[in-house]
Amino acid sequence: MAVVGIIAEYNPFHYGHGFQMQAVRRKHPAAYIVIAMSGSFTQRGAPCVLDKWTRACHAVAGGADLVLELPFGYACRSAQDFARGGVSLLSCLGIVTHLSFGTEAEDILLLSELAEQIDSTSVQTHLREHLEQGCSYAGALTRALTRDTVVSEELLRAPNNILAIEYLRALQSLAPQILPLGIQRASAQHNDAQLHAGITSASSIRHALRASPPSWDRIKQSVLPCTLHDLKEAYMQGMPQEDKLLELLRYFLLVTDTPALMEIQGVSEGIEHRLIRSLETAADYTDFLAKASAKRYPQSRIARLIIHLLLCFKKAHAAEFDANGALYIRPLAFNARGRELLRTIKGASPLPIVTRTADYLTGKLRKNDAATLSPLQRMLAFDTRATELRSLALPTLHTQNHRTDFIMSPIFFQKERTEL
Repeated sequence: MAVVGIIAEYNPFHYGHGFQMQAVRRKHPAAYIVIAMSGSFTQRGAPCVLDKWTRACHAVAGGADLVLELPFGYACRSAQDFARGGVSLLSCLGIVTHLSFGTEAEDILLLSELAEQIDSTSVQTHLREHLEQGCSYAGALTRALTRDTVVSEELLRAPNNILAIEYLRALQSLAPQILPLGIQRASAQHNDAQLHAGITSASSIRHALRASPPSWDRIKQSVLPCTLHDLKEAYMQGMPQEDKLLELLRYFLLVTDTPALMEIQGVSEGIEHRLIRSLETAADYTDFLAKASAKRYPQSRIARLIIHLLLCFKKAHAAEFDANGALYIRPLAFNARGRELLRTIKGASPLPIVTRTADYLTGKLRKNDAATLSPLQRMLAFDTRATELRSLALPTLHTQNHRTDFIMSPIFFQKERTEL
């Protein structure tokens, strides 16, 4: 039985994501597809345009059988940590045979060889040198890998290839029993802001949603009918507004002392002073990212740091989660095949399946000293707080009926799979 895992964000789900699942089933027609999906915030620190349960249902409609939440402690981290967290979760299911991911490379063998080199003494030495010179991690890694090889920087500048290398690196160290299944990306790049009919990028859809009003006829050509419906509804009610996060950040930095700031994941090298200076003159969230970013501090790192600050996600938490790996399995949505898969996982995995949050963590318990909670509860607490932080970024009227982890259960999606 082939069980293919995919690590994704689906912000939002579009035909390009469906194309990947179709490609998987062309190679393995009877395969089960299980997704490890980011919850409320993306790897780049942005609030997701739709809540995680809605996006999970779109994934099932588009071809997935089971969608699990990738814990916040991995989802809103660097590409390396995002990949390791996703592989950790999928590996712990005990049944995943393949990991599928998108790539711009025609041959993943070369990417596998590069992944093996990352932890070599030579590459790590060059990586540290470039980081000390002010390069971002992705830039430093690209230069370190190409320094002693014939690989072109152009190949590694493709964002999907860098992430693919991190997936392969994580597989090699954490789950060598899982086979890589690279799917060459079709058409649009993931950060392409131009909206294309058919297969486009999630970035282009989010960009189109900023128009007033959006070009729904054009968006319609790139997403499932159910996704279009939910995007329209979310647009009418109001989508997350990053400017609200900026106001929360102003207050947080106002009342937090420097020693406490230094405990937060991502705070180093005086970056906290840069944030404070940038806030003094920033007109809005976009302006703040532009002012606070630099060669050493790309905007994605600044955006992630905002979320880490607001959720008090500390270096100690990150270290604990990285050492332990995923500690639970949290279904968001599934179909009949996914329900079968959950039964199989229950017998194959050492991890508990969390279908009701209150069985493991209540709102009252979450308020206790974190030191009194179990590692599982600490990890789960960040998932629940991230959901509520995203809700705080929604228009006030909409927050009266927002979904929370303490009232939501996994969704059994009974509709037939949508043809793409």
